Amino acid sequence: MIELIDDREFERDFRLDNGRIITIEFDEWSNSMKFKENGEYIGDEFIFIDEWDTGNRFLLGRMYSPVKKSGLGREVIKFFIDITGASIYTRPHDGIVRDDGSHLTEDAPGFVRKMQEEGLIEKDTIDE
Repeated sequence: MIELIDDREFERDFRLDNGRIITIEFDEWSNSMKFKENGEYIGDEFIFIDEWDTGNRFLLGRMYSPVKKSGLGREVIKFFIDITGASIYTRPHDGIVRDDGSHLTEDAPGFVRKMQEEGLIEKDTIDE
């Protein structure tokens, strides 16, 4: 189970089952969540797109976790909601590749479905 070990204004540190400590950092300018390990960015991120006409709702535009099935993705979603008070939605899973990265690939549809079941992402945004 993933364990929260430190919570700062724009960062949260988590210990994974394998002992790794991963920091999730919120970048308020880009509405993104980035991952660090040992103080260094490790290249993966979640991007939330403000489409301006949707109120306090953000489109999940890109989601790459450095450790899949570790709970980091869930923690990113929860952290974003905590810090912004926004709701999150996704585009339909329709096979269309979008320039903004909001199309769902690989294991993303399953992840989104699970987050919808937990009430973290708006329902009815994934079509099979």
